[in-house]
Amino acid sequence: MAIMTAMDKEPPYTNILFFISSVIRKCNLITAYILKFYHIDLISERLYNKTMELLFEGKISAKAILENQKRDVFQVIMEQGKRNKDFGYIYSLAQQKNIPVSYQSRDEIQAMAHSSTHGGLLIKAGAQYHKALPDHKMPGFLCHIDGIEDPYNLGSICRSLYAAGCNGLILMERDWSKAEPVILKASAGAFEHLPLYWIQKEMDLTKYLKQQKIPLVMAHRKDAVSLYDYTFPADFCLALGGALRGISAQLAKHSTQNIFLEYGRECRYALDTASTVSAFGFEIVRQRRK
Repeated sequence: MAIMTAMDKEPPYTNILFFISSVIRKCNLITAYILKFYHIDLISERLYNKTMELLFEGKISAKAILENQKRDVFQVIMEQGKRNKDFGYIYSLAQQKNIPVSYQSRDEIQAMAHSSTHGGLLIKAGAQYHKALPDHKMPGFLCHIDGIEDPYNLGSICRSLYAAGCNGLILMERDWSKAEPVILKASAGAFEHLPLYWIQKEMDLTKYLKQQKIPLVMAHRKDAVSLYDYTFPADFCLALGGALRGISAQLAKHSTQNIFLEYGRECRYALDTASTVSAFGFEIVRQRRK
């Protein structure tokens, strides 16, 4: 347990690194506010999101953040004297990435945390980077969802899609940064593990799918076949609408096949998006077991 012994002592340069990184972030944040004041919104929004500091809680979120490279990580905060396998692993990842690690008492961590489920572990990090669609073809199961309003739903959707083997979730550009700790926690880490791509408009998606010869399949009742009568191709993009807005008429024009989900009884209200994603996702898993 040598690594745990090392955890008990903060390296002498830890506080210096944290001070320098804090100064840099504050300078960038001031710059972002100035740009915002002069209405240079695009530049200021990107700079603000990159330098803003979010607080993530618990070992699952910590592992997901450190195992991926989707955001800047500023500091790992651990409960003084707490030792277990997860803490050792997280400490090791932080050391590999030159991320400052500090130690606080349980009461001090509780005062910083938003809940009591932190488990003695906090991470200060920036907002997630937004990636555009790539130039190459992404194989397998892709998913596009529009109209998500609730961060808990987005987290649940990411969790189900990741478990179902989705190779990429495509979302409309939106600033979810302040809600990312909630999304990550609700997704059990999948918000970091699942590849995410962001588009400015629906035309970006339809253009990409056409160029890469990827069919667009929609959860839409018009001229639809049952989910259980449809065989998914090797490569495809499944599109679903959020609970409030649904799929736009413009996007629906590009559908290769519409699919509906059968219910076991007369049901006046449709399932929520997260439940529908699970039903579709695990039917895809079932089909690919053949």
